Amino acid sequence: MKPIAYVTTTFPTFAAFIENEILRLRRRGVAVRVYTLRPLRANFQPEYAALLPITVCVGSPLDPRSWAALLGWLMRRPRVLVPEVARLLWASRGSLYALAGHLGYLPAAARVATLIEADGAERVHGAWAHFPATVAYLAARLTGCRFSMAGHAGSDLYRTQAFLAQKARAADFVATCVRGNADMLRALAGDGARIEWIYHGVDRSRFNGVGRARDPEPLLVAVGRLAETKGFDLAVEALAVLARRGIRPRVMFVGDGPERPRLERLAREGGVAPQVEIRGWIAQTELLPLYRRAWLLLAPSRVLANGRRDGIPNVIVEALAMGLPCVGARAAGLEEAIVHGETGWLVPPEDPVALADAIEALIREPARIDRMSDAARSSVADAFYADRNFERLYALFAGGGRAARPAGAGS
Repeated sequence: MKPIAYVTTTFPTFAAFIENEILRLRRRGVAVRVYTLRPLRANFQPEYAALLPITVCVGSPLDPRSWAALLGWLMRRPRVLVPEVARLLWASRGSLYALAGHLGYLPAAARVATLIEADGAERVHGAWAHFPATVAYLAARLTGCRFSMAGHAGSDLYRTQAFLAQKARAADFVATCVRGNADMLRALAGDGARIEWIYHGVDRSRFNGVGRARDPEPLLVAVGRLAETKGFDLAVEALAVLARRGIRPRVMFVGDGPERPRLERLAREGGVAPQVEIRGWIAQTELLPLYRRAWLLLAPSRVLANGRRDGIPNVIVEALAMGLPCVGARAAGLEEAIVHGETGWLVPPEDPVALADAIEALIREPARIDRMSDAARSSVADAFYADRNFERLYALFAGGGRAARPAGAGS
């Protein structure tokens, strides 16, 4: 396979799913270059440090190299660049967010086109469906490379859909990790788009032989960026409800983000600050032992008014692979990962009392958690098997026919 260019927001990260795709491609001997629209992060999983040398930030609107590239392509391909930019801006006219992003990243698209032409890349892949996919689309149109894209969650699929249908129809394929996303994209783009529903999955070898060793007292964990879509404020409110009932489990939040001050304030106001610990980001090697100790994973996700939402966070699948049941909300695709009453518990969104009820019922019956633990491991072994799901993605990159779907996945 010839070189592939990935366009993403920032890289590497703690999220891991894009990083794991690229690591697997490189193990197959595929040359991959990563282009980011935001500066490289200082914090990421240590195992991804090896990907830094293949990563280039192209998103700065002040970079003279990008403007020079844009001018160069305007001279070389005016009959491609001018109509495509006109289509893009017309499609963005109803969203100031989309219009600003598409205009702001035009020089980045030109620079990516110049770089992938020099690298001899065969394909440019937008790792997110919003601005990274637009940059990838324009770079592909300018160079004649093949174009594909992926869509994951509210930040790239629902906050704005300006030019999304056009990109989906132009792509060789669109990969998405949530069935609801696939349904939405098919309805938006029509029959001409090739939409593939592929879970990211987990590497089962990391969990083989890893048993559970619950703490003597209930420990609940919540893992992810401390952002509004995660609904972690509902977990703190549920703690306060439980405290009024005389039940005081500990909750450890692993991650950081803009909601941290609010979570700390809610914990103080609810009288549960001694039960709440915010660890910040930790390495995967520290996270697995935490999964072993915990009683439950909390994932009270929400869908925001502007459409932003999670997909299926990798942490949920990893926790299930460790045999850690999850209590989550019926929102944003979690129903695809959590089987209510078997591998965890699903509650209505925006309902801290229902969340508290579910936590109380489960921690009062540890034997039930044990039964869910066994079922959780089995559920991940099927639909969320990373090796098999990567083979489907690899077949798409290689340009083969439609890959066979794994058991449990629909069209």
